[in-house]
Amino acid sequence: KHGLQCGYCTPGMILSAKHLLSKNPNPTEEEIRWGISGNLCRCTGYNKIVEAIQYAAEKLRAGAAEEVRG
Repeated sequence: KHGLQCGYCTPGMILSAKHLLSKNPNPTEEEIRWGISGNLCRCTGYNKIVEAIQYAAEKLRAGAAEEVRG
């Protein structure tokens, strides 16, 4: 979903998203924004990152975890 651009914040966003989705497989947009709030991104304005996490949550819920990892 092209959630990230320069890559500087990528590790933190991925770890935050993984932690959030392991605790809450169906987060709201507000919960996602709170879950990544400790990470700074100057490139995206966070909207694409939130959309990417929502997409990952949908795929994980659908049992398509292999597609998300690949």
